[in-house]
Amino acid sequence: MITLYSGLVVRQALEETVIPIFEKATGERVEATFEPTTVLLSRIAEGERPDLVLGVSSSVRDLADQGVLGHDGLADIAVSAVGFARLPESPAPTDESAESFLEYLRAARAVAYTLSGASGLHFMEMLRTHDLLDTIDERAVRFSAGLTAEAVVDGRASVAIQQVSELRAVAGPHVVTPIPHALQSYASFAIGVRPGAPETAAVFATSLGADDARRAFASVGLSAP
Repeated sequence: MITLYSGLVVRQALEETVIPIFEKATGERVEATFEPTTVLLSRIAEGERPDLVLGVSSSVRDLADQGVLGHDGLADIAVSAVGFARLPESPAPTDESAESFLEYLRAARAVAYTLSGASGLHFMEMLRTHDLLDTIDERAVRFSAGLTAEAVVDGRASVAIQQVSELRAVAGPHVVTPIPHALQSYASFAIGVRPGAPETAAVFATSLGADDARRAFASVGLSAP
């Protein structure tokens, strides 16, 4: 068995496609833990040592600099954009401009976002920049972790903000669209292997660059690095 700590952004692609293909081909089992990168980093800081870490590229490289991961096995695997989710019958921004999107947020009944993921941190900074954080937070649904589109599907919020792939991972009727480019934050995600990990851990890391893995990532809205 090999252990994997992974950000939520690739969960659907890994669980539905990549891990099953790898386990069938190698006979090795992958025990995966999916949380925002910040949560995984906290667990690692407390002493946990998974065989593989998949998260925001800068954080994965920091772990390699600290000796938690090896530099040799580092590889960028995907790029994600921040998006928003809404119900199909609900209003959408009037156009693709930043101004229209900010007005859309002002008018929203409630906005869901996460406090611990890269998308949530970017969203809060974006709101601060435009002097909107207090206004939005008066009626926000804030997640410590998890998938924010669940709040749109179950009616707690009219808009959810998160990485496009994370929004798409939620079952139920909802429309997912990238936020405007002027407000966007593109996040790169990388994989790293712990020194001394089983050889199959490095094999798994390499498999993330294979064609079937890239197709799986693309199917959930992730781009190639």
